[in-house]
Amino acid sequence: MKIVCVCGMGLGSSVIAKMNIEQVVKKMNIDVSVDTCDLGSIRSVPADLYVTTRELAENMPEELKDKTIVLTNFVRKQEIESSIGEYLTRLSS
Repeated sequence: MKIVCVCGMGLGSSVIAKMNIEQVVKKMNIDVSVDTCDLGSIRSVPADLYVTTRELAENMPEELKDKTIVLTNFVRKQEIESSIGEYLTRLSS
């Protein structure tokens, strides 16, 4: 599975999200690669799941919205784990 963290420039908050998601999925024992991207380049970065903030979610391309989860805080690992877990549960249904 590939997860892409999306922020405005692809260098700030998405890097923080990437590090925290990597720790969370390791704890969840899920084999995942995590990358970062800026919002403007998102269509050229294929992924199984996109993670972004509420502020940027409304600007995500329509065709990617079903594969996007929105976090209110990229640092809160409990929120990350819960959101990824819910997404994976939806996928397996």
